Amino acid sequence: MKKFLAAVLALALALGALPLVMAEETTPVTVTFWNGWTGADGDVLIELVDEFNRTNPYQITIDMDINASFQEKIASAFAGDEGPDMVLGAHSYKDTYPDYIIDMNEIFEKTSLKKEDFITGYLDLCSKNGILYVVPFQVTGRYLYWNKDLFEAAGLDPDTPPATYEQWAEYAAKITNPDMNIYGSGISYNAIYTNLQLIQRMGGLFVDFDENGNLKANFKGNAGYAEFLQWFKDMTVSGDNPVESDTASMFYAGQIGIMPDGAWISSGAETNEINYGVAQLPYGAAGPMNPCSVSGFSITKYASEEAKLAAMRFIEWWHNGYEDTETTGSLTWSLRCGYPGYYLPTINDPRYQASEKLAMMTCTDNDAATTYMAPDAFQATFQLASEVIEVMVEDVITGGMDITQALEKAQTNAEALLK
Repeated sequence: MKKFLAAVLALALALGALPLVMAEETTPVTVTFWNGWTGADGDVLIELVDEFNRTNPYQITIDMDINASFQEKIASAFAGDEGPDMVLGAHSYKDTYPDYIIDMNEIFEKTSLKKEDFITGYLDLCSKNGILYVVPFQVTGRYLYWNKDLFEAAGLDPDTPPATYEQWAEYAAKITNPDMNIYGSGISYNAIYTNLQLIQRMGGLFVDFDENGNLKANFKGNAGYAEFLQWFKDMTVSGDNPVESDTASMFYAGQIGIMPDGAWISSGAETNEINYGVAQLPYGAAGPMNPCSVSGFSITKYASEEAKLAAMRFIEWWHNGYEDTETTGSLTWSLRCGYPGYYLPTINDPRYQASEKLAMMTCTDNDAATTYMAPDAFQATFQLASEVIEVMVEDVITGGMDITQALEKAQTNAEALLK
């Protein structure tokens, strides 16, 4: 029997009819896969999942369910002690759902993926106590965008963005042209998940540990936070930054010189034919910092052993493809959706390197802290953003509150979340 099987396998390989892996697994397996990637990015994800379903040699079918209410759906499923085999979730799932998702370190034993090929800071963000809960898929940070035509019209080098926040304000003053409804800076007063990126770079984490290892709020007397509020306020008072909530649309209309925003801005700028550049936001007084959120693949405890292995093979394919894969899922996601890489083989691909914008957005500085807002031990980050930080910014920018008073109020509000 062994000689017969060997002969069949040798013939199949000689004819190119079957890849070697078909000999080890021929039973079809379906992987249920939930996520919330709707819109244009979701269309790309659908294309890639379809490609995997067509080309994988393991008879794996990824049955994907994209739902705008994904977060509510997965929370309800887990509460009912059930769920899909695999999800695309946030790095915070290590704190939210540690009892429902498995240790993904196993993927480095069962596939060709290597831990050292991932940027360390992003893996650390997805891990807790040595357990990797999420394999990165997308890094969501904030970046500095600038309109090169407006720079040139103001006598500035169109290829050189501001390197400091002081320069940001200086350049904004030169670009602003009230007669043409052009503003040098475009920070939205209520885009809190963008603004907190700037605030954190200037003043550090919003909640951190004290000398006794207890969590403490960092608002009262924080010179960096005060610097941000004064910097932002000065630009609004001078007319160099509009008091608007939708500065992205103004950027698309060619009315904004410099603005912070996420990678998704790129497609809108290109659609509107804006001659723009993108770079990492400058470091501030808080030092090297790249606060971001990482979304990624998690396998749930409800996956059978067969589905778990199949899900890992999909994640492996996403990053490495097969010998005849022209563009991996990871590289496609960066090239088509505009998100910076986290996986070194993707970052080092000539096609990735050929994109000046992607190269400028990519942070490979392992000294740059990726902690987002607060340590893992603090789990009310969304409330902190909306109920404390956003209120603080609006109190100063639209409410005219004294900065010291606004910081003290934020301290009180933040301390309420620590009780």
